Amino acid sequence: MQTLTAFVIFLLAVVVTSAGAVDTCDRIIQHGYPCGRHNLTTSDGYRLTMFRIPHSHRGDPQHNVTDKPPVLFMHCVECSSDIWILVGPDSALPFMLADAGFDVWLGNARGNMYSEEHVTMERSSIAFWAFSLDELGTIDVPAKIDYILAKSKKKSLHFVGYSQGTTNFIAALSNKPEYNDKIRSSHLLGPVVFLCHVGGPFPVLASPLVGSDNPFAHMLGTLVGTVPLHELTALARSVALALCTRPDFEEMCVGIMNIIAGWDSPYLNRSVIPELLSTFPAGCSFRQFVHYAQNVMSCDFRYFDFGLAGNMLKYGQAKPPSYNLSNVHPETPMELYFADNDNFVPARDIYHLYKIFGKRASWNRVKHTKYNHNDYAMAYNVKECLYDCILDKMQEYERRPFKGDQCTCFKKNAF
Repeated sequence: MQTLTAFVIFLLAVVVTSAGAVDTCDRIIQHGYPCGRHNLTTSDGYRLTMFRIPHSHRGDPQHNVTDKPPVLFMHCVECSSDIWILVGPDSALPFMLADAGFDVWLGNARGNMYSEEHVTMERSSIAFWAFSLDELGTIDVPAKIDYILAKSKKKSLHFVGYSQGTTNFIAALSNKPEYNDKIRSSHLLGPVVFLCHVGGPFPVLASPLVGSDNPFAHMLGTLVGTVPLHELTALARSVALALCTRPDFEEMCVGIMNIIAGWDSPYLNRSVIPELLSTFPAGCSFRQFVHYAQNVMSCDFRYFDFGLAGNMLKYGQAKPPSYNLSNVHPETPMELYFADNDNFVPARDIYHLYKIFGKRASWNRVKHTKYNHNDYAMAYNVKECLYDCILDKMQEYERRPFKGDQCTCFKKNAF
């Protein structure tokens, strides 16, 4: 009887937490900042939502009346724009930039809870979910950039990407090199490009199953890659929130996060977990995971592999082409931030990227040996370790007063 009662209470908690959901704008406004909701439609019909912080209610008054450079943020896989503001108004980079006089735009990838509409297709259809990382990079990011530049009447913007957001950025510039000229500065946190040495049990175990270059993996990836999972995602979100906010389950949940992102990081700000799980997992196409798995197995950064027949139809060749990384060359060198305890961005794979990009990028290797993939957004010291540095670099680019001593969290020699 006690077990049944506990189960009923648990289900009620799931329902209550689901009903009380708010969006990114609500969270921003709760901290006293203004927020606007913007919707754009991509060339293939997906409706994407961005949230804009046009100015600050605090900060240096002169920045609130002068020219405001736009900044586009793009989030991690299964995340949303919420990931950027979890650590609050005193530590979250979007708020810091708004205070400093920047025009802040928080993007959402197609398929997440804020961008799950299409002009003709229903999200319950298989066709809706027939997209991979390619569409997020080659269609969505350029569309967001163009929309922001049109609204702000600017010719270029700053870009901040985290995990999948960095994948999308590199794919965008590789596929559409004319967008290099639209980038003022770029800051890539946990840049996921090459995945040859990826760690953690899930990618290691799952990648051979759906990412290998054989008919079975292609068939399995095709079958599960476009299955509508949005209802299951919403259920997982509610269950995780109901469980992980209970004191007796907190350690288990933190342990799972560390197993996935990098073992035994002491830096996670545990106070953000309830807010995180209210919109995480935020939803995506399973084909995005299949695409990452393919890149794990190929040790390459290339377009989605549809199998022999599909590739011939899509690309006119047996194998998917690699992204042309020689096309990625913003005028200002990209800033890449990485850490030794990051399961998704091993230093060996960053070194591979370094051999290609060289001086086209600056390489910022976090000196804390246990910093992991979650810490770029949720560490208790993320402001001092990363965000103060990023803000100072943007201020320098804009020829504003800057400090020049804010990037102290990195090793003297990255390699």
